[in-house]
Amino acid sequence: MDPNGKINGVTDGELKYAELTRRAIKACIDAELAASGRRKEQILEQRRYFSDYFSELKDDEKRDLLSNEALDTQDYIGTITHLKKLKRQDLEPYFAGFDYIYKDTPGENNRLYISLQTLRDPETDEIITFDWRAPVCSLYYESEPGDASFDTPAGRQDVELIEKRRYRFNKGELVKVSRISMPSDDEILSEALWRNAGEHMRVIVESLQKEQHKIVRDHIEGITVISGCAGSGKTSVALHKAAYILYGFRNRMKNEGLAIISPNDYFSEYISTVLPDLGEDNIRPYLQEDLLSEVLDDIGEYSFRTRMEEAETAGEFGLESVAGKPSDAEAMAVCRRLKSSATFRKLILDYVDYLGEKIFVPRDMYLTEDMEGTVDAAELDRLFYSVFRDVPLLKRIENIRDELCRKSGIQKETNKEYILNSLRTMMRGLSAPDLYRRMYSDREFMERAGIDLTPLTFFDDMFEDACAVAVLHLMLAAPALTGVFYLICDEAQDLSCIFLELLRRRFPGTNMLFVGDSDQAVFGNTGDFVERIRSIIPRRPFKRYALGTNYRSTSQIVDYSVSVLGREAGTIRSVRSGEEPLYMDIGAEPAESELAEVIARACTDAEQAGMESIAFITRTKLQAEKLAKACGFKGNTGGKLRKYFMPVYLAKGLEFDTVAVCGENDPFYATDEGKLVLYTACTRALHRLILIRAGRSDS
Repeated sequence: MDPNGKINGVTDGELKYAELTRRAIKACIDAELAASGRRKEQILEQRRYFSDYFSELKDDEKRDLLSNEALDTQDYIGTITHLKKLKRQDLEPYFAGFDYIYKDTPGENNRLYISLQTLRDPETDEIITFDWRAPVCSLYYESEPGDASFDTPAGRQDVELIEKRRYRFNKGELVKVSRISMPSDDEILSEALWRNAGEHMRVIVESLQKEQHKIVRDHIEGITVISGCAGSGKTSVALHKAAYILYGFRNRMKNEGLAIISPNDYFSEYISTVLPDLGEDNIRPYLQEDLLSEVLDDIGEYSFRTRMEEAETAGEFGLESVAGKPSDAEAMAVCRRLKSSATFRKLILDYVDYLGEKIFVPRDMYLTEDMEGTVDAAELDRLFYSVFRDVPLLKRIENIRDELCRKSGIQKETNKEYILNSLRTMMRGLSAPDLYRRMYSDREFMERAGIDLTPLTFFDDMFEDACAVAVLHLMLAAPALTGVFYLICDEAQDLSCIFLELLRRRFPGTNMLFVGDSDQAVFGNTGDFVERIRSIIPRRPFKRYALGTNYRSTSQIVDYSVSVLGREAGTIRSVRSGEEPLYMDIGAEPAESELAEVIARACTDAEQAGMESIAFITRTKLQAEKLAKACGFKGNTGGKLRKYFMPVYLAKGLEFDTVAVCGENDPFYATDEGKLVLYTACTRALHRLILIRAGRSDS
């Protein structure tokens, strides 16, 4: 109770507004339930009518009925989605508020409340809570009490910000009101950061920092890159920006959507609830493999391994070959490094230029199967390289066929097919995979490029080879693809040059946001990933933001993590303190029973400390599976402590209350690449870091 007799700062006036808000929410829920019931009955009635009178209906009547049902179904789904949002808001009606007065109307106090979506009184239509993305709400995130301003469609508004408040609800009941000067007020931020990790990424809109909020609201044109240390909120900020774009640019998006490319399934599932919690769910999720499959679908049977499978097989992270001979694994690893480089990307682009001059080798030909009429090589050369120069290379012979048939009055289908087949024999290749394979044996191209490709192994199923094939396909055969207004790519430091080229070709004109950290590059990419993006996707404007504070881990965890990189403590700032990293020792070649004992001890200690999740992070998937098997783990089916066993490349971007890094003293972690892998593993921890060292005896 404060000196004024208020419990946790809650006044009678605040309680009344909270009650008013919940009444409005419940009224909106009742209205939506009634509307959903009517729409559902209407859809069922349409279906009954369609079924009963199907044989009597005309085709245009059937189409109209099906079209109306589709629209009604869409409305019904929209109603259900809105109901879910209202029920979430009923548990936390709003999370912040502030008072301000306009400079041109002094004395008139304006009090606003901020929530995840705008709430209107169903009777008066007055706004009760404002969506956090509304322009006026920038006062809360970016201004201190005093002179301030915010932008509106009508222009900039000058105001005096009087006070800002943070609200805490417990199952819909207002329990605390805090007066704050900035959203980074120590008490507010600490309260948010000390929460345990959930199974999904946390919504941070309640504690967005000033620099984070500016990124969310800043311009969306061209290319934006957020670079920052582990735990700086890069991905969360990117997702909040996605929600802001969906809120503020609906009219510009038209039929286009927003897509997010995630590094793996674990991460996609992890972030799956963020946008719905922010009030949006109109988003297209992609894995890198999904994008490749989409582009290569036109080609047919071409297939490839996922990047994760390839990394294991190629002997990455110090792993012995899982499939094939060790020499094959070594060759694949070498090829991956080269094919991820800028040199390889340039080679592919040079090859396209070369094909633009050499792919078609014309010769004199007959126009019919009966050898009636001819066309000479010079005319075919003119048609291919001059007349149809704006048509994709692999599509030109169809245009030539049509032009020859038009000029000669050929209408018989067999003759048309004869001409097309004759033209096909003059092509060096008829598909992107075929041409890509031929590149490795094309002596003329190699001499022109000044490189010998014969020692370089071509793997049909390699991820980077598939990227090259996809780029060739888009450049040689496919029209420009659209349909995405804004694209977000996470873990951008791991995107190879050829994959970035694929993004450029697949999403021409699309505004893009990249998120990454060079210190967390676990697939061997080196150098400044920001400059790599800038040089490959030369779209303007190009905006870069840097986030340098770790909001995830304690200072002790952060200091140990940066020491792995050979840097001094304090290099990366953290905002809270905790316990020092713990060490656990096991034998050099531990039996399953010893592994099970260490795992059980770590889990017991974590549970006693109030942790709700623990991740055992290894270099490889095989090692993670070995640990899970040793302790008989078959999934989180019960108990308060959730357990995870995963290789570091699947843990990227995730966070856990406790992290146990297995094999911390492995020689691999002393290599330049290994240091980045170990740093990435350690920075997954929120509150507790355990370092399991092999080759030592338990004391």
